[in-house]
Amino acid sequence: MTIQPGPHQPPAPMPEPTPSQQPVPRKRRLALVLISSAVVLVIIAVSAVVAVAHFSGQQRKEDLQTLKDGHLTALVDARGKLQPAANAYLAAYKKARNAPASQEEAEKNSAKERDEFHQAAKDARAALETVKAAHKSGDDGIGVAVGQLEESYQGFVDHMEGLVESYPQFEGLFREDGAGCNGLFVGSKAATLRERQTLLGQAAGPCREAVGQLKQSRNVAYVEFARTLDNRIAQLESNAEITAKSEENYNEFVKIKDQMTQKVDEATARNASEEEFLKIADELKVLNTRIRNNRSEFDFAAKRYLSGVKDMPLLVEEVFTKKIAAEIKSYDSVIPLRVQILKDAVDVELVE
Repeated sequence: MTIQPGPHQPPAPMPEPTPSQQPVPRKRRLALVLISSAVVLVIIAVSAVVAVAHFSGQQRKEDLQTLKDGHLTALVDARGKLQPAANAYLAAYKKARNAPASQEEAEKNSAKERDEFHQAAKDARAALETVKAAHKSGDDGIGVAVGQLEESYQGFVDHMEGLVESYPQFEGLFREDGAGCNGLFVGSKAATLRERQTLLGQAAGPCREAVGQLKQSRNVAYVEFARTLDNRIAQLESNAEITAKSEENYNEFVKIKDQMTQKVDEATARNASEEEFLKIADELKVLNTRIRNNRSEFDFAAKRYLSGVKDMPLLVEEVFTKKIAAEIKSYDSVIPLRVQILKDAVDVELVE
């Protein structure tokens, strides 16, 4: 049986797509993909920056905590070992010198203590460098505090190194085998004041040269002592010259006095005129004035000379009992204060 086709009917039309269902052009689709990728990358980058910033901030806090609890503690400990090491060397050197021993032998016999001091000084400087390296910015509060601490700490180390390095020079100034400043005390060796002045001048030359070397010390107390001693030597020389000249003038006055006495006797024997006696009287007044002035200058210079000689041992003694002690006391006050200021500055940063 043959199936007959039915009447012809056209196919139903396809429904129109909505705007959201419109096919996306290829270029637009690519742009959307790129934008989406870029957004994802930005999100990842921001997350990374946040993570890095968080890590950096955390690392900074850890570094500051190490600076406060580690580096500063090591710095304080290193400083605490410096002065005992210096004292040990000074004691060892002086003991060796009083053995007795020459300066060269004393330095050899105290070499162990000197090396230990130098190691302590090296450790102290290394501790300071570690503190400086822990915070390199000098503009913020911590940087300013580090700078202030460095100034005081460095000054203290220089002071102690100068104390040790220049001690043989200082200690040997008045040794017989030293700089020769003991030759300044020549009073008992001279028969006349002019001889005393000559001997003093001979001793002052090498003594002043040694004092000039001590002026180059890195220790302020030694430098101030050297300058004062230099001035005292100049005063001794000046007063020695005045007293020597006064003694010579006095001897000359004695001769003139004898001559005037003879002149008066001769005038009396001749029954000289009143005018001649008045003239002799005027000459005697001038002579007496010169004698009084000479005596006044002599007394003043002699007192200053004796005072200068008498005070010389005290001047030497006060270098350690007063000057160096005062310098160390000053550092002992300033350095702990600046360490605390730095700790406080770190605490402020840690809280923020």
